Amino acid sequence: MFDIYDLTQKDPKSLQERALKLAEEAGELAQAVLSVTKAPGSEYKAHSLGDVREEAVDAAIVALSILAQASSSREDFDAELDRLMALKCSKWQEKLSE
Repeated sequence: MFDIYDLTQKDPKSLQERALKLAEEAGELAQAVLSVTKAPGSEYKAHSLGDVREEAVDAAIVALSILAQASSSREDFDAELDRLMALKCSKWQEKLSE
């Protein structure tokens, strides 16, 4: 998917560094959402929904790079991504159906 596995292999970050980067990206996403929803103290940042989308993709890429680093091969990454997305979306669907 978008060469995430290959890019991850070329990037020297450790798993710990990637996890910290994900926390950073999640913070940037939260900041953009707070600004867009005009949460008190956040309006001055003037973020747009485009900023929210961009930060969401940044967080998703880092999360996928963690999955890639925790996979033994590109095939393992692809299979685990498909398996886990199906499993987690199925659980989400079950919760919505309750």
